[in-house]
Amino acid sequence: GVGPRALPGKDLTADDLAKAFQFVHQPEVRAAAERIRDAILKENGCDEALHAFHNHLPLSQMQSDLESTYTACYQLKEYHLQISRHVAQVLVISGRIEPTELYFHSTRFWPSIFDNRIHLPFHGIIKHTHKAIVKIFSDTTSGVKQAMHADTWTTSTYNVIEGVLLGLSKGIGHLCIGCLSLYGELTDVLDAAPSYYDPY
Repeated sequence: GVGPRALPGKDLTADDLAKAFQFVHQPEVRAAAERIRDAILKENGCDEALHAFHNHLPLSQMQSDLESTYTACYQLKEYHLQISRHVAQVLVISGRIEPTELYFHSTRFWPSIFDNRIHLPFHGIIKHTHKAIVKIFSDTTSGVKQAMHADTWTTSTYNVIEGVLLGLSKGIGHLCIGCLSLYGELTDVLDAAPSYYDPY
């Protein structure tokens, strides 16, 4: 190695520190450190980063199947092809395909973005309604507590109003999120319902 073992700051003693200094002054450790130094000096960080970037590009997903010098922008799902914008224009103008057959092509699929699970109806709105009530009461209570310790009547009034408005705004925000969540949950159920009575 080129360094001593890790020394936790809480348990560090003078003896451990002295041993660490002795370790790094050993000839083989210094030689290893010099080898690493020489390798780093010979590296070109910009070139290496550029090569790494290009090596990790998904070229098979980026190039058009019919003209590899162009970037794929659309998919023809019926033919399992990914094509460029220019090729798509030629095919549409010549009447070979309809514009409705074109689908946007993504060079990378991010599965974490999509949530295909069916969520229980009313779960989201119940959760966010609970959050809204908690926010309204907690922020209003905080405003009242600040008002009790205020020096003047105007400051205490301002603190109460600020707490109430802050709580209401956050509560309304959570209720809006809950309503959107309810809409999404109901549409999930309606989308999945046909699969139970129509397997085709």
